Amino acid sequence: MRGKRMNAFDSEVQHQLRSMLRIVSLFLIIFVGCKGEVVVPPHLIGMWKTPALKYADRYMKFTEHTLIYGIGEGEEVSHEIEKIKAEQGGGGTIYTFYYRDSEGEKWTLSFTYSPDTDTIQIKNNEQIWQKTKPGDTGQ
Repeated sequence: MRGKRMNAFDSEVQHQLRSMLRIVSLFLIIFVGCKGEVVVPPHLIGMWKTPALKYADRYMKFTEHTLIYGIGEGEEVSHEIEKIKAEQGGGGTIYTFYYRDSEGEKWTLSFTYSPDTDTIQIKNNEQIWQKTKPGDTGQ
């Protein structure tokens, strides 16, 4: 009985910590955005892949200030992020990243980040993207 109380308590603490992380991340996005420099939330930084076969040699990678697409055959395309919007909804945080391509054309990437599963689902796409482990090159 005592172990179950500890587990419920631990679960509640973890939930509160996740909520606090979301609030801090949103605050950082808003605060840093006011200064003109966009910083990607720490939980998104890294490489993301999907097990879907049609994306076998593709990936997304977030650094502190850039969005990088792995476009196959070891090639990457990097974009500096101009703006990030975040809002709570549907079991996670809905992010919209605003960036420009090499020709200056404006683009957006919208997805839902689910903290419980540490996954991303791109808007209007059924594939689930998972953060890769350190050492996975994505190729």
